[in-house]
Amino acid sequence: METDYYDFVNLWSLRHNSRSVVPPIIAEIREHACSFTSFVIQHISRSTNFSAHLCAKQASTLDVTDCWVGSMPSFLVTSLMADSSGLLLN
Repeated sequence: METDYYDFVNLWSLRHNSRSVVPPIIAEIREHACSFTSFVIQHISRSTNFSAHLCAKQASTLDVTDCWVGSMPSFLVTSLMADSSGLLLN
């Protein structure tokens, strides 16, 4: 798994509790990670994780009941097309 959240990668690696909101998320990911023969979390720069960053940014503006079913949102299509052609959108 790749993430641009450096502190998350550190907390995952250190395997200790902190007082942040992240440990419960890490615990849930660890549960699911047991289903795989190998599972690695690594840090990548935000510029190489642009589509995921866009999704998180967009999701923070939505109501809990909003969802996309059957089609991909246009903001994501544009970003993924740029990723696949080696371009970076700003």
